[in-house]
Formats: sequence, C-alpha cells, structure tokens
Amino acid sequence: MKTINGKLTSKERVALALGHQEADRIPRAESFWNETIPLWREQGMPADLDVASYFNYDMVQAGWVAHEARLGYVEVLDETEDAFTRIDGNGAVMKFWKHKSGTPEHLRFTTNNKDAWASLKEKMPQIPIEARVDLNGALAAQKKARDENKWFCWSGIECFEAAKEVVGHEILCCAMIDDPEWADDIYATHTDLAIKAIQYLEDNGVHFDGAWIYGDIAYNHAPFCSPKMYRNLVMPSHARQVAWFKERGLPVIYHTDGDFRPLIPSMLEIGIDCFQPLEAKAGMDLRELKPKYGDRASWMGNIDIMKLITNDFALIEAEVSSKIPMAMKGGGYIYHSDHSIAPGVKWETYLHLMKLVDVYGKYK
Repeated sequence: MKTINGKLTSKERVALALGHQEADRIPRAESFWNETIPLWREQGMPADLDVASYFNYDMVQAGWVAHEARLGYVEVLDETEDAFTRIDGNGAVMKFWKHKSGTPEHLRFTTNNKDAWASLKEKMPQIPIEARVDLNGALAAQKKARDENKWFCWSGIECFEAAKEVVGHEILCCAMIDDPEWADDIYATHTDLAIKAIQYLEDNGVHFDGAWIYGDIAYNHAPFCSPKMYRNLVMPSHARQVAWFKERGLPVIYHTDGDFRPLIPSMLEIGIDCFQPLEAKAGMDLRELKPKYGDRASWMGNIDIMKLITNDFALIEAEVSSKIPMAMKGGGYIYHSDHSIAPGVKWETYLHLMKLVDVYGKYK
C-alpha cells in the first residue's frame, strides 16, 4: 500500500482509491431523485448553486447508450391526473407517475416470446450508432473533466438491464430456464450494441478513465438468477463489455441494487474492480464485505438512505462513523449513498452529512 500526502486532483484520488491506496481524502459522488434538488431550493439552497461543484464530487460521467429498438418511440395509452401509461420503443407497457419519481409500474411486455424478440431485433440495426449516443455531449463532458481534473468515466447499462427493459424480469428469468439460447441472444445483442457505441465514442475522440456500468441484477433478497445461471448466460456478455475497458488498462465500477453477494466472486473473475451502491436494506454491509474480499474489490456507497431520510443527525453520524473509517483504511472506498438521495432528505441534513464525510473521510 502506498500513502500519498497533500492535496490531490479528483482524477488522482479516484485512481488511488480503485488501486487500494490511500489519498488525501476519500473520493465522493452522488445521485439524486428528480424532486430532491428543486425541493432543496425551497429549503434554502441557493438557486444558482451547482451541487456537484459545491460538494466537489470527483467523477464526471458521459456516453450513455440508448438501447431501444425503436429509438424515441413513445405512445401514451392512458392518462389520468396523477399518472400516464405508455408503450415504449421496446414494446414495454409501463405506468409512470406525474408528480413523483420512482420505478414505473410494469404492466406488460409485448416482446414476450422468441418470435417477437426476433422481429424487434431486426429493427435495431436500422438506427445508426451515432444516433444512440450523444457524441457532442460526451466531448463536452470530457473537456469539463479534463479542465477540472475529474475522473471521467463511461456510464451506461449492461446486458441484463437492457434485456429486462425489453421482456421484463419474469419473462427473462423464465427464458433463462426454459429457453437459454433466447436469453443468451438478448444478452449478446445488447452487449454488441454497447461495445459498438463505446468504440464509436473512442474513435471520435472520447477517452475515458474508466467505466461505471449499470445493471440491476438483484432484488432485496438475492440475485435474479443463480450463480451457475449467471456464469452460463450473463457472465460471458459481462466479460466482453468489461474486457473493452480492461484491454485499455481502465477500471470498472459495477452498479446493482439488491443483494448480489453470491455473484461477487464471478464478477471479480471477469475484472470488475468496484461495486456500487451496496444497498443497506438489502443486507449489504461494508463491515462484512471489505474484510472478506480485501484488496480484490473496491466499494462505493452503503451509507443507508433509510437513515438519512430520518434527518436525525445523531443517527446519521453513527452510520457514517461506523462505516467510512474502516472502509477507507488502505484505500478501496468511494463515498456514495446506498441509493439516490430522496426528497425526504432535507437540505440541512445533506449539508451535515457531507460535513461528516469531510471529517470521517479524511486521511491523516
């Protein structure tokens, strides 16, 4: 382990953390529900304040890939005062709420068999890859990151997340049992698309420091598939997407909600470096994970949103002080809440939280 003294850039700080080395302080990043920051402005946050700059978050993300078969297609099927139901470019019918964030209600999936998938798959190549990514936005984000010495990462979804957007969890999980070739084809198709898009970005001047890949492969009690099924069907596609970055010597952060502990050994095997956000309510606990895996993995998150939402300063300090000091020892930890910051977390509470992160997350 190497310890670096003095103030570092964000890019250096994140690289050290992912390399299991201590820095000046732990790196930090955050995610928010759509309603949170507008509500904070009503609670006294200055209207022109940029949260990322104010709290000196260390990461800039760019390069999200649109995976929809019919890009931009939306048809509203029903609408009320509080919600609307729509069908999207994958044929998924979902109910969205107008006045609050959260997971939409999955009503049905019209792509519900192999033939329907084959028809949808035929439409995907009709959309040029340059239409699926925002190249100018990625170049602008890269310039911002370089100008501010931030760690610049590709962010986007992986095959399981893309697949469940097409057929839904129930159909997908059943296909993995009853028709694994179909499930494998969905995974492979979306992985091909993601890699092609990332390559397009690189070919046009976007060069990342790493990746932050999103894929909710677990719920609050377990992964959506067994470790054996993961290895047989999902892992090959994960390995290909991760390999694109590893071939360039770049680290990979993997996001999944839920309790994914049974999959961690396989994910480490393919080169995933760091796991985020480590949902406390799903049983994920840094105090167990870090000692178990040592320098094989880095960790990001696990500060319990259910405790933050109490707005109880003493309870929040107990949460921070019981996790961050042990997680940061020897490097390998990045601050993040264990989910997006919900509107129930008050502005004064978040200010207090970040002061605690400053105090407990500083290396001596």
